Parts: sequence; C-alpha cells; structure tokens
Amino acid sequence: MEKSITIKVSLKACIKASLVATLVCTACIAQPLWQSCGSAEELPFDRKFSREELLLLNLGHGQGSAGFFLLEALRQSKETTHNLQRAMSQMRQVESTYAKSKGKPDDKYLQNSELKLTQARQRSEELSENISDGFREMKRSIKETLLRNP
Repeated sequence: MEKSITIKVSLKACIKASLVATLVCTACIAQPLWQSCGSAEELPFDRKFSREELLLLNLGHGQGSAGFFLLEALRQSKETTHNLQRAMSQMRQVESTYAKSKGKPDDKYLQNSELKLTQARQRSEELSENISDGFREMKRSIKETLLRNP
C-alpha cells in the first residue's frame, strides 16, 4: 500500500517561490534580446571599470559633475526666459496704461525696449535648446565611448 505524504508550505513561501521563478524565466527570455540590441543604452557591467572609465562614466551624474552644471544652467536659462516674458508683459501693461492716460492709446513709448527684450527672450530660448542638446549629446558620447573601447 502506498503512503501519501503531505507537505505544508506557507502562503508567503509560495509567493516568494513564484516571484523568483518569474524573475528567472524573465531573465532567461530577455537575455537574448539584450545581447542582440547593441544600442548605446546598455553598458557591459560584467567587467571592472578603470579609474579613467569611471571618471568618464560619472561625468554626467552626481553633484558637481558636468551633467549637474548643465542641468543647473538649463534650469536657470528657462527661469530667465520666464522672467523676461513676465517683464515684457508688465512693461506692455504699464505702457498701455500710460498711453491711455495721455490720450494716445496707440502710441508705443517703450517700443525699442520691447524689441530688445524680445530678442533677449529668443536668445534665452535658443540657449535652453543648446544646453539641452549638449547634455543629451554628452550622455550619448559617453555611452558610445565606453561601448566602443572596452
């Protein structure tokens, strides 16, 4: 006669086992996809980086790095653009009020100043775009360099 054996497993242990199995299966399935991808987004982390490679890798990360300063400059440039827009709006409102008080609502007393502020705002927007592009290009170049020169 056969004896039946009963094994008691807690629900917590079953959940952990199923999660581990899912992770292992996902890793096995995704590994060929990662290897075939070959984009600049993946770095080979199965090796130790030299000091110089770590310096290059950290160039875009952390407090005091080039990436930090670029992002800070981008924030300040966007703030400058916003402040210039606010100044122009305020100047237009005051000019309109002043012109109405003089009985000449169509006169533009601050036209030259408004033109200069418009040019400054446009340059500030261009600066923001250039900083953003420079940051993205730096990050891409770092990844390509580390992938190309293992």
